[in-house]
Formats: sequence, C-alpha cells, structure tokens
Amino acid sequence: MYKERVASCGQRISAALTIRGMKQSDLCKLAKVPKSSLSLYLSEAYEPKQDRVYDMAKALNVDEAWLMG
Repeated sequence: MYKERVASCGQRISAALTIRGMKQSDLCKLAKVPKSSLSLYLSEAYEPKQDRVYDMAKALNVDEAWLMG
C-alpha cells in the first residue's frame, strides 16, 4: 500500500530555503517577516497566516499552494 508523505508548511519553507540557497535572515528581510515568527513556522509551533504565506512564497519564488501543502 502506498502512503503519501505530506510535508508541513515549516518543512516546505525549510526545503525552499535550501533549494534557493537562502538563509533564514534573507527570507525575513525579503518577506518582511520577524525572525521570531519565522522560527515559529519552521518549528511547526504556528502556521503562518495567508498574507505571510503570500510574502514568503513570493520571496522564495514558489507557489503559495505548494508552500501551504
């Protein structure tokens, strides 16, 4: 039986950072996201709101829907 792996938003942000060769601080500057908020997203303690998802997706050059999973 095939079991699909679903990545969380935090995991997708992390993957996009790696693929783009960006640091967390780069994303914070480009998307105007506080470092503390990004840390919460990456640790999966909190899900970003839609406006933040849009800003991060634009900065990472990825689709919003993909970023949300």
